[in-house]
Amino acid sequence: MEYPAGAPAPLQLISIDSATGRVSCGEEASACLRSIKTPIGVVSVCGRARTGKSYILNQLLGQSTGFQLAHSHRPCTKGLWIWSKPFRRVGPDGNEYHLVLLDSEGIDAYDQRAQDGVQLLSLAVLLSSMFVFNQMGPIDEAALDRLSLVTQITKHIRVRAGGAAAEDASELSTFTPSFLWLLRDFYLDLEDEGRKVSPREYLETALSPSAGAGTAVEAKNQIRGSIKALFPDRDCFTLVRPMHDERALNRLNTLQQEQLRPEFQEGVSKLTRLLLARAQPKRIGFVPVSGVMLAGLAEAYSAAINEGAVPTIATAWQGVAEAECRRAAAAAEDAYRLEFNVEGTPAEPEALLEEHLRCMAAAKAVFKSIAVAEPRVRGEAKAGLIAALQHRYELTREAVLARAAAGVDQALLSAAQQISTAARLHKTWAEVQGQVSTAIAAYDAATAGPTKWPRLTVFLQQQYGHMVADFVQKCEADAEKKISEARTAAREAEWKLSAAENKANKAEIRVRDLVSAEEALKLQLSAERQRHSSSSRSSSGGGWLACFRPSEGGGF
Repeated sequence: MEYPAGAPAPLQLISIDSATGRVSCGEEASACLRSIKTPIGVVSVCGRARTGKSYILNQLLGQSTGFQLAHSHRPCTKGLWIWSKPFRRVGPDGNEYHLVLLDSEGIDAYDQRAQDGVQLLSLAVLLSSMFVFNQMGPIDEAALDRLSLVTQITKHIRVRAGGAAAEDASELSTFTPSFLWLLRDFYLDLEDEGRKVSPREYLETALSPSAGAGTAVEAKNQIRGSIKALFPDRDCFTLVRPMHDERALNRLNTLQQEQLRPEFQEGVSKLTRLLLARAQPKRIGFVPVSGVMLAGLAEAYSAAINEGAVPTIATAWQGVAEAECRRAAAAAEDAYRLEFNVEGTPAEPEALLEEHLRCMAAAKAVFKSIAVAEPRVRGEAKAGLIAALQHRYELTREAVLARAAAGVDQALLSAAQQISTAARLHKTWAEVQGQVSTAIAAYDAATAGPTKWPRLTVFLQQQYGHMVADFVQKCEADAEKKISEARTAAREAEWKLSAAENKANKAEIRVRDLVSAEEALKLQLSAERQRHSSSSRSSSGGGWLACFRPSEGGGF
C-alpha cells in the first residue's frame, strides 16, 4: 500500500534478516519513538498469520485502513511495525502519555524460521504494556499449544545476568504486559452447567490443570501453568464472525460498517474501549518508560540477540536508564549554562552563590523531568550532575572574580595617577583631599569583587604616605622658592640701598662742596667788600663807582 508523503503510515521497528538471523531496528521507527518524551503505552497484537491482527489495530486507529491487511495466503507484516503517529492520552492519574500500536508478523508464517517467531514474540512481549493474542475460534488444546510458543520466551529472556530460565520464569511476570486473549469468529455460548460465564471465567477454566496423569497431561498442565505464571494480569474477549460471506471477508477493510454484523460492530466497539482503557503506560518496576527509553530497549534487546546472548531485562534497562539519565544530566547542564546570568550578576561571592543556587534548582527541575530510572541509577546520575554543576560554578566564579580583581588593579592604577597628579598640582591639602574623594567615588562605581575594599584600604595607606610626602616635598619646594625669591629681593634691596647710600654720600659731598664753595665765595665777597670799602674811602667817595655801591642789607 502506498501512503501519501507526510501522512501517517506504519514504520518497521524490528526486522530479522532471513539469511543471517540478524535483528535490526528501523531508523524511522526509532526516531518516531525517540520524539516521544512522555511515558508511552504500547498495544501489540500477535498471533497466527492471516487472522486479522492488523484489522484490530486499524480499529484502534479509528479507521478501516492503516496497517496493511493481506488478501492472500502470503503474510503482509514482516517483523514488528508501529504506527508513525502515536496518539496522546490522559491516564487515570491525570498525567499525559502517548499510545503506540504495534503489529507483528504471524508466529507461524510459512516462510518464517521457528526461532524468528519466538524472538519476535519475545520482543513484542518485552516492549508492550498490553499484549493481545489474536486467535480464531475457541480455546482448545491446539490453541494452548500455539500459545505455548509464547511461553518459550522464558528461554530467550533473562531478568538478570546469570539467571536461569527456571529462576526467571517466576520473576519475569513482573515485567510482562497485561494479556488479552482475543478469540475471533467465536461461535460458542459461554455457559457452564446452565450458568452464563464471562470470557475471563472461560479463560481461567481453560487454564485450569487437566485431571489425570502421564507425560502428555503433565506437558499440557505445564503449558497452562506457564501461561498463568507469565501473565498474571490476563483477560479474554470474544468477537463473533464479521459476516458470513467468505469472499467479502477477504476485503474486510473495504467494507462499510453497515455491511458487518451488528454483533460484530458492537463487539469491536467494546474491544477498542477495553484496550484503550487498559493500555496504560509501560513500566519497568515502578518507573514509567518514555518513547526514548522504549527505543533504547528495542536497540539493547536487538544487540543482545545479534551478539548471540539472551536479552537480559535488568541489563538492558540499566543501560537505557543510565543513558536516559545521562541525557537528562546533559540537558540540565545546558539549562544551567543558559540560565546563569554572568554579566548581570555582581562579581561578589554572595551574589554568585545565590545565582548558582537559583540555576542549580532550575537544572534539577530539568533533570527530574527527563531522568526516569530507579532511585539508585537516578541518584548516581543526579550526584554526578551536582558535582559537574559545582565544578562549572567554581570555574565560573574563579573567572568572574579574577576579572573583577584585574578591574580593581586597573582602577587603582588610574586612581594612583590621579592622586599623584593632585598632590603635585593642588596648593592646599583640602584640594588634594577633594581629588582623593573623587577618585574613590569613581573606583567604587567601576569595581567589584572581594578584593575591592581590602585592596583600596592598603592602597590608601600606601598612597597617603606617598601623597603626604609629595605634598610636603611640594610645600618645601614652594617654601624654598619663596625663600630664594626673598633672598634675591633682599639682595636687590640691599644693592639698591647701597646705591642710594652712595648717591646720598655723593650728594652730601656735593653739598659740602657747595657749602665750601659758598663759604669761599662769601669769603671772597667779604674780602672784595673790604677791598672796595678801602678803595672808596681813599677816593672822594664820588665818581662813577658810586652807582655800584651795595644797597643796605648786603648783596648786589
